[in-house]
Amino acid sequence: MKNKLLITLLFVFNFFIVQSQTQILERYPDYQLPYKGGYEAYYKDFHDIIVDKKLQPCSNKNEIYQFSVLIRPDSSIQFIKDLNPKIVESNKCAHDLAREVAKYQKGWNPALVNNINQSAVARFMIFPDDLFSNYREGYVPIFTSPVYNNYGDDHIVRFRKELLARFDLRRFSWNDIFTVETEFTITKEGKLEDAILTKKTGLEEFDRMILLTFKGMKKKWTPASINGQPIDFRYRLTLKAITDSE
Repeated sequence: MKNKLLITLLFVFNFFIVQSQTQILERYPDYQLPYKGGYEAYYKDFHDIIVDKKLQPCSNKNEIYQFSVLIRPDSSIQFIKDLNPKIVESNKCAHDLAREVAKYQKGWNPALVNNINQSAVARFMIFPDDLFSNYREGYVPIFTSPVYNNYGDDHIVRFRKELLARFDLRRFSWNDIFTVETEFTITKEGKLEDAILTKKTGLEEFDRMILLTFKGMKKKWTPASINGQPIDFRYRLTLKAITDSE
């Protein structure tokens, strides 16, 4: 008898996964919006609060931050800690501005599942330079996702297959179920960098193998962009591994 390692990869824009007795959704269900009035209303309120509270613009006009926030069933919010300090450090003004403005925003809209309000993670791209004097009515940033190696619509599937092909699983065999959470950045230059494990297996050698595999993925990405400007963008990958006896 030998164990066979079955691996399932789940890609999400990510940035936050919670496990608890109360359901927390990693993203909003299709056709549901995290802010009353939609994204236009979110950015309008953002701008109005900037004006009302006399908040200051960022000195670096190129700062962009992917703001993630947990919206609870009662429409209250909880900030989500960014696990990549490098991203926060290079976009600190945008990061702090998003949090400061969020304290005054009133339109948070909880997710609805089977007619019951549920906690869910909402994400907003914050480009401060568009939200001060450059703001225009109806503003919503134009966002495009990164694409792996110009593979088109199935690029994530292709990335997954190439990643799996690089895993050396021959040295690992045990009966267990575990989950590994990995976060990595696709830079504005189209490189995969800063891969980290936000949840480890506890087996140091296996965790090291996963990180080394990510670092070996050298094919270029088309970077994400906002309003045509390339940006650093973060992916989160959840790796679920199950050993099964044959």
